[in-house]
Amino acid sequence: MDATARIARFVVETEFQKIPSEAIKMAKTALLDCLGVALAGSKESSARICAEIARQEHAKEESSVIGQGFKSSAMHAAFANGTAAHALDFDHSFTLMGQPTAPIIPAIVSLGESLGASGRRCLEAYVAGFETITKLVMSLRQRSEDGWHPPSSFGSFGAGVACAKLQGLNQSQVEMTLGTAASMASGLVCNFGTMSKPLHVGLGARNGVVAAKLAQSGFTANKQAIEAGLGFYEVFYPGAEPDKRPVEELGTAYELINSGTRIKPYPSGGLTHPAIHGVLEFKTQHGITAEMVESIDVGVARHTFERIVFRVPENGLQGKFSMPYLLARAIIDGRLFLDAFTDSAVRDTNVVRLAEKIQMHLDPDLQPTAQGSRPCKVTIRLRDGRSFSRQIDYAKGSREAPMSDEELKQKFIGCAREALEDSSIERIIEYVEHLETLEDIRPMCQLLIGPNKS
Repeated sequence: MDATARIARFVVETEFQKIPSEAIKMAKTALLDCLGVALAGSKESSARICAEIARQEHAKEESSVIGQGFKSSAMHAAFANGTAAHALDFDHSFTLMGQPTAPIIPAIVSLGESLGASGRRCLEAYVAGFETITKLVMSLRQRSEDGWHPPSSFGSFGAGVACAKLQGLNQSQVEMTLGTAASMASGLVCNFGTMSKPLHVGLGARNGVVAAKLAQSGFTANKQAIEAGLGFYEVFYPGAEPDKRPVEELGTAYELINSGTRIKPYPSGGLTHPAIHGVLEFKTQHGITAEMVESIDVGVARHTFERIVFRVPENGLQGKFSMPYLLARAIIDGRLFLDAFTDSAVRDTNVVRLAEKIQMHLDPDLQPTAQGSRPCKVTIRLRDGRSFSRQIDYAKGSREAPMSDEELKQKFIGCAREALEDSSIERIIEYVEHLETLEDIRPMCQLLIGPNKS
């Protein structure tokens, strides 16, 4: 299967007028969501550290470092902005993998600002990047949940072709971009719950900018680096037999339409969301309070069991991957937003006390599906003898249980307020809603930079 050449041809042939309107609408939703979580994420320690490294480089001031009040080179801005986009684990996901958008949008916004790219060009670049990542994931449907973190491994390809599209590279140059990106792919699941998890996305975004710039300058790589012997497929997924059909469908069947994205209503690991959704529904329906709870038991599929690993979180980051903490917080607060993931919040004695009554176990009868189901079974037993149990196959924010347009907007506003004034927030919303009419994205990027801190 000549996957590399097929992807490159799709990227070159992608044009705004050929992209279905529904895919454009989804692209705008994805862009707004990613920018919102990046603005909020810019206040996290991981993003601040990466931004400070970019500041210290004193690079060419051509691209906004989101929420940090200064500009840097496109490469350094993509690195910092990508890290910010994933710092809170609040960025949306895809049916078969982690977050495909998080490395693409920071790369596009950073490079696009430096080029003075139009909104249409950025939408073309995003669609090219998203479809590339998701089709590659689909081609490895049976093996896409190994120990590599997809937003960094696959993300380098998506960010790379998006940047190649922005620069107007030809098919051979896109192939070189993909070949170079293949040698940059990385990201280990063992780093979940640490700053290195969002770093994976920062690296993926930076890799995309670098790979495309190198290709534009004549840099070479294996033109079949994805499918070649000892290439990406063989080395990253040994023993796999990639399905060639998804890649062949590029440009005719859009995953933005067929699968879409799963917008996160909660800033925690997406595998926890079905259980959170179920517990919040139980609380609303039955008026459950912490004092009423005897125990909560959560059965999960193996993929969830192996990644949601913290029984008692030591800090806010670990709290995002702790089922007992998340469900206890949901019962006590009736919600989960950014304020639940500070280091002090995870040590709240009332929450810790309730978390001790919550257990997560592996249920072999629960199996993920290719349609994006990550099932769990929640059972709540109350001190008065009542119990409630249900299986949740899809979390809120999925295609099966979507967030409303107003909920999506309020999520963006809530996130953006961590870094910007309301006047800037409303203007960004307007820019994104009419992105295809922008001749130059730089006015929008200037708003994303936030207050000057020099």
